[in-house]
Amino acid sequence: MPHDVDPFTANFARSRPLMGVTILLAEDSRFCSEAVRLMALRSGARLRRADCVKSAYSHLKLYKPDLVIVDLGLPDGSGLDLIRDLSAQNRPEQIIIALSGDDSDGIEASVIAAGAQGFLTKPIRSLANFQDRIVAVLAAHRTGQAYPVQPAEGDTDDAVDLDRQALFDDLDRQALFDDLDRIRKILETALPEGDRAQLRYCAQFVDSVGQTARDRELTQQARRFFRRMETGAPGQESGHQMLQLLRRKLSENAPLIQSREHVA
Repeated sequence: MPHDVDPFTANFARSRPLMGVTILLAEDSRFCSEAVRLMALRSGARLRRADCVKSAYSHLKLYKPDLVIVDLGLPDGSGLDLIRDLSAQNRPEQIIIALSGDDSDGIEASVIAAGAQGFLTKPIRSLANFQDRIVAVLAAHRTGQAYPVQPAEGDTDDAVDLDRQALFDDLDRQALFDDLDRIRKILETALPEGDRAQLRYCAQFVDSVGQTARDRELTQQARRFFRRMETGAPGQESGHQMLQLLRRKLSENAPLIQSREHVA
């Protein structure tokens, strides 16, 4: 190694590949946002969060991040429309990456067509996956190369599993309960009214949060609910089943939630 290279600095740079990068995350889930925040922090980046489209625009009036990560399922509008609008502003210094739990065929092509420079699927597999994807998009943007297509996700190895477990252990479980309680309240209004737009939003939200929390029961019920609505059915039965599931999980964790609420 050359004498003018500090080994500590070199190792730090490798472990913090996003040092100095500023990020605005448009994500409505507190729990999913916490996962991205931890990964950004451990990568050396600074992150702000907007929980809806309106909040994202408010942040961008004063804050000029290097990177905007946009979840496609936002409560007050389409993340895809937000990407189109930001792309139309023609700010070449700003990079846009879409974020979604929907990994169906064509979704990645649609976000790139809307103006995003990259795509991340939820749940993000690991810290290494998060870093690799963003570094690849930043490098392609600097050099003017084509967008690097996200590789197919194969089986995770032990290192990735340990990496994911360490991150999961650090997540704020209170944020998860806050997310579930918010959706419970929306469902209690949307189900009697038959508001399909709100019901679809609840289904995709719970699916995304369930994947991040690695809660198979939440994810399976959310997908069952969504499939029923996709067939044209009202989805009332599966919607009420999901509501009961949310109520049960919140009730089971009530002591933890209440103890956290009384911490000074």
